[in-house]
Amino acid sequence: MQNTLNQQQDLFSELVRENHASIYRICRAYLYDISHADDLYQEILYQAWKGLKNFKGQAKASTWIYRIAVNTAISYNIKNKRHQHLPLPESFQIPYQDTLVQKKEQEAQLIKLRFCISQLVPQDRLIISLVLENKSYKEIGEITGSSLSNTGVKINRIKGRLLNLMETIKP
Repeated sequence: MQNTLNQQQDLFSELVRENHASIYRICRAYLYDISHADDLYQEILYQAWKGLKNFKGQAKASTWIYRIAVNTAISYNIKNKRHQHLPLPESFQIPYQDTLVQKKEQEAQLIKLRFCISQLVPQDRLIISLVLENKSYKEIGEITGSSLSNTGVKINRIKGRLLNLMETIKP
């Protein structure tokens, strides 16, 4: 019994180590407020731990944990409607010690991109976050439960909406 628990703890530690950044990006795709993303991240880890004994290895471990993250995020949003995205103030600036113009411009573009992503519906935010993680269309389809061709169509439409948002929103 103890050996099985140790194996389960080792597997869980490995899953978290390999997927922690991806899980956190899923949290950010669903919630813009970082403090709530931390809460959601912890809930995802808890759900993954509870479900670990049922993991049969039929899917890749990363796909399995993504599914848990997505389903937990959806449930979290339903339970916590008050945590909807709030628009960023127009004057939002991040102070930097380094005053390089290029670095500030890149940061402004990233802030603008995050804001534009936050304007998408949750399913589209998830899909574009997976694209930004360089997941294949096949992996994205497995995670979201869509066919390969449907995934490609969705991604192209989301990219179009993001491009439109990026062009219409002034810094």
